[in-house]
Amino acid sequence: MLIVCTGLLLWTPVLFAQHALDTHTELSEAQQWLTEGKYDKAYQAFLTLSQNQNSALAQFTLGLFHQNGWGITTDQEAACHWFGKAVKGSKGNIPVANHFLAECLQHGTHQPVDYTAALHWYRKAAELGHYISLCSIAELIMQGKGTEKNPQLALEQCQQAALANSIPAQLKMGQLYLSGDETIRNIHQAIVWLNHAAENGSLEAFYHLGNVYLNHLNDPVMALKWFETAASQGFLPAYFPTGQLYFNAPVSEETQMPTAENLAKAYLWLSTTGQASQNTHELNKTTRMLKKVKQIMPESWKKDLDQKIFQHLSAFHP
Repeated sequence: MLIVCTGLLLWTPVLFAQHALDTHTELSEAQQWLTEGKYDKAYQAFLTLSQNQNSALAQFTLGLFHQNGWGITTDQEAACHWFGKAVKGSKGNIPVANHFLAECLQHGTHQPVDYTAALHWYRKAAELGHYISLCSIAELIMQGKGTEKNPQLALEQCQQAALANSIPAQLKMGQLYLSGDETIRNIHQAIVWLNHAAENGSLEAFYHLGNVYLNHLNDPVMALKWFETAASQGFLPAYFPTGQLYFNAPVSEETQMPTAENLAKAYLWLSTTGQASQNTHELNKTTRMLKKVKQIMPESWKKDLDQKIFQHLSAFHP
């Protein structure tokens, strides 16, 4: 009996190691099918791993299937269900799964809104290294949802992630200073954080800086600089404001007509907007402005400008 028990004890770690190896192999295979776009095959493999191995990674991936519509119709409730299973298992230490479950609870996607529970899972995600979750915590604290309202504490939470060089957190800091609780609004601090994000290459930050200078500081020259920087790198929301600012630029004192550069740039960015945007309001305004530009602009410019528009759209919106 002693020999048999000793043998079992010796074999147990080997069996666990083999089990872990098999699970890893099956996960790798399922992931490969997903990468290749074999969605049905991948989904069934992840589902089997969830059922037989209670694999948190498989459950999280099933949530992503439903969230993103990989080979199936999107179903946010089903996605939330799988994110919940992924985080509540014995090995549910997947940061993004915790964050996504918190979002589900914050918005009441698959069950009634529960801000307290959302805060819990956001904090768990942050503890696991998903720093942007700190900014989601900040939003709830800013509004006093699930906890006592404390705008200053909210800023401190998100700032931790921003100081860790998280671009989304830096963008969120800018937004909080722009439109958070009235007690903490500060245009200059918003610009500081948006500039940090811009320095890190965020085109969205360029766009938001354009809006700040245009709508808060009444500085269309600086606004145009930021908008065009974003637009020239393919950031679609910046196309229309860039074209509109060139269209509305001051006329030449000598001719009382738009300068050649402003006229050409207005045509370029308004035409790009017309071909790329799906915003009906923008498109209606674009059509009216382009009609006026074409009445003034020499026809001989059109060929070269249209070629530039084609090259830009081919590069950023193929």
